Amino acid sequence: MSFKVPTSRVTRNAKVQGSNMRIIHDLDEMTETARGWLSGGIIGFIPTVGYLHAGHASLIQAARQECEYSIVSIFVNPLEFDQDEAPILYPNNLTGDIQFLDKEQVDVVFIPRFEEMYPPDFSTYVVVFGPVAERLEAAFRPEHVRGYATNIVKLLQLVRPDMAYFGQNNAQHVALIRRLVRDLSIDVKLQVLPTVRDTDGLALSIRNQALSPEERQAAPLLYQALLAGKALIEQGERNLALIEKTMVDVITASPFIKLDYATACDPQSFEQPGDMLPETLTDLLLVVAAHFGTTRLNDNLLLRDGHWLI
Repeated sequence: MSFKVPTSRVTRNAKVQGSNMRIIHDLDEMTETARGWLSGGIIGFIPTVGYLHAGHASLIQAARQECEYSIVSIFVNPLEFDQDEAPILYPNNLTGDIQFLDKEQVDVVFIPRFEEMYPPDFSTYVVVFGPVAERLEAAFRPEHVRGYATNIVKLLQLVRPDMAYFGQNNAQHVALIRRLVRDLSIDVKLQVLPTVRDTDGLALSIRNQALSPEERQAAPLLYQALLAGKALIEQGERNLALIEKTMVDVITASPFIKLDYATACDPQSFEQPGDMLPETLTDLLLVVAAHFGTTRLNDNLLLRDGHWLI
């Protein structure tokens, strides 16, 4: 395994004076802490890559309402990215993140060190098969799925939470985690919260900070394309090609966007439906992804039990 690790992210120590929040780097200490809480109540866990925002705050607040203990991890996993992608898209904001989490009254911040998570002789990976691990995002970033699946399983094993919280903003991650939890019999309940958006509809993401002013202005077209597809479906359209074309036309209206895909799929398996959607729709996922210069963004709208989750 060779990777240029952003060392400031994995070795820097941070403390907040006058706070009850603990900062843990050591893997054994994290496991021992979680085990010590087993009889004291429910543990809620929010895995992150840092550079925290209001979307993360919504997950933390839900965890604090539903659980006795809250743990947030901050770890940029190089196994998920190209050689130089992680330091560019996921800049180090550890001091700001610590202050953010202290304000949210998190109990533990878990910041594992890369060399402990993935020592030089690390050779075990989680490999997932099927459309959820092969289509759409997985097709564009083939190494990402293996790295993400391996890392999330390691984090869940270390923290051993009762509940783990994720945002709907990355629907394929959500589907992948559901598959991992089911297939590997991981004892955790998943809580998936709606996507948190900016006032213009753009889904909040750490990647947004890498957009130029022109790209940022064009970025809400992703959400507008999803809404256009949704409106067409609500009007009774079931021809998938026409729905896709409607979304594509919205996105490609901007010269600052290079479209990767705009389509629909099953929200659990990520299998593509047939040419014609069923007349009675209960569950469907509209998904879009595009490049804005070197920055790649994706978004989605979920139809669940016949109701759109905006």
